[in-house]
Order: sequence, then C-alpha cells, then structure tokens
Amino acid sequence: MIEKYRHVPYLSGGRTMDGLDCWGLVRFVREDMTGQVLPEFGGVVDRRRMTRLAPEVKAVLSPCEPKEGAIAFAYRGRICVHVAIIVQADGRLWALETNEKPGVSLVGLRRFESRFVRVEFYD
Repeated sequence: MIEKYRHVPYLSGGRTMDGLDCWGLVRFVREDMTGQVLPEFGGVVDRRRMTRLAPEVKAVLSPCEPKEGAIAFAYRGRICVHVAIIVQADGRLWALETNEKPGVSLVGLRRFESRFVRVEFYD
C-alpha cells in the first residue's frame, strides 16, 4: 500500500498525488489504512499553523504508543514542526514522512524520534 506513495514528490501545501507535504501524505495514507478522513486545513500548513491545528486533529483521535496507522506529531519546544504516519514494513515500525529532500521516505522510528524534542502518537 505504501509503495504508491514512495515516488510522490514533496510539494509545500501539496494535496494531490502530483505532490504532497507532510500533512497531505498523512491524510492520504491514513485514509487508505483506516478509511478515516482527517481534517483538511487547506493551503500551506506552516509550523505555527500546524501547532494551532494539531489539537483539532488530536480531538478526533486518542493518544497511543507507536503502532501502525498512528500519527506522529513532532515538536521542537512547543511548536509542532512535522507530522508522519507509522507504518509496518519488514516486521518493523517506520515513520513514513515527506520532506523537500528526499521526498517520501521510510525512517526508522528511533531515528525519527531522535530528530525532535518530543513526538506524540495518536490513533
């Protein structure tokens, strides 16, 4: 399932398979995995805006331990700077994310968490 996303380029504010940003990727994959449609914030979601909107998303989810399908909200201080979705591949949990470079990629969960001050998981 995640293979169809592996070659989608990063695009700031992207919400189509022609280009996705981190929130666009999480929305598409989460819907594929669970059928749940997450809120669409429209346009570019910068860090301050994501920080303000994260509680709206969390309100329809529950805190959890890292598991397949969970959304990872990544913080530096009090600012939400990134989101990813947890997927399982090769018997391990990974963070599926997208950035300007290299685009959509799988990152080991420990490595993903080490890049941020705090990571919260919600399902």
